[in-house]
Amino acid sequence: MNGLSLGIPGVGAVSSGSHFCALYSGPAERDRLLYPFLEEGLRHGDKCLCLIDDVEPALVRDRAVGQPGPDYSRRSAQLDVERSSDAYLRSGEFCVDDMMSFLAGSVDAAIADDFGLLRAAGEMSWVLSGAPGWDDLFVYESSLNHVVEQMPAILMCLYDLKKFGAEMLVGVLHTHPKVLLDATVIDNPHYVDPAELRPGAGAVGRARYPLVRVDADDEDATDRGWASLTGAELRVVSRVSRGMTNRGVAEDLSVSRHTVDAHLKHIYLKLDVHSRVQLTVQALRRRGHID
Repeated sequence: MNGLSLGIPGVGAVSSGSHFCALYSGPAERDRLLYPFLEEGLRHGDKCLCLIDDVEPALVRDRAVGQPGPDYSRRSAQLDVERSSDAYLRSGEFCVDDMMSFLAGSVDAAIADDFGLLRAAGEMSWVLSGAPGWDDLFVYESSLNHVVEQMPAILMCLYDLKKFGAEMLVGVLHTHPKVLLDATVIDNPHYVDPAELRPGAGAVGRARYPLVRVDADDEDATDRGWASLTGAELRVVSRVSRGMTNRGVAEDLSVSRHTVDAHLKHIYLKLDVHSRVQLTVQALRRRGHID
């Protein structure tokens, strides 16, 4: 199935078999993504699954299904809402095989009940508890991409930019081929296909990304770094974070490649980052402040 609407204002269509991350800042932004996504699924006749911890599941169900009326029973049967921690940590720890089985079972159950598509949204804040097995999260996220391609499903992973530290967000970018940000689904230039990675490295290795929350002192240091960037450096950051090469940035800004290289060197020093993907993560968290 192609041309499936996400229901989110301004966002284009996707195809069945899509797996993407939605990046947002705070509950209000999350809700502007989550509820239209579920509402479109209910309207379209999909089986909908919502995994969430930051809101009581019953409240999500009531808001999504609506008040009793002619379509209430049908809509209620279409929607399942569980706590993220109950789904991802079914045995008390995170297990890639268990979660894959849960997802496959959800798709099979949807098909058995004559639904043509599973539409699932999963809030990922559960990982911040440091539950056993959490360090296999990105093994799961990476492996999921090839599995989902064969499924009648759309999977949206919800990551709050205010909660996750930069290193965790690097892992998010490495393992999601598409990113939803500011009402736009983009092909992620930082996605790394599992087949291209060495065993035990990058997105498929274990314990690559330290479990860090956003720290106030780190935020202060980051703010100072961003405040020190010049206008020219901000313009370079804006383009690099969209996946442009140094040559592409130079052509777009009508400057030399050497100038772009020099700007990037200064940007890395000021922001204490060491790669383009780390810079992109910082830029995502500072969106709205970049040209």
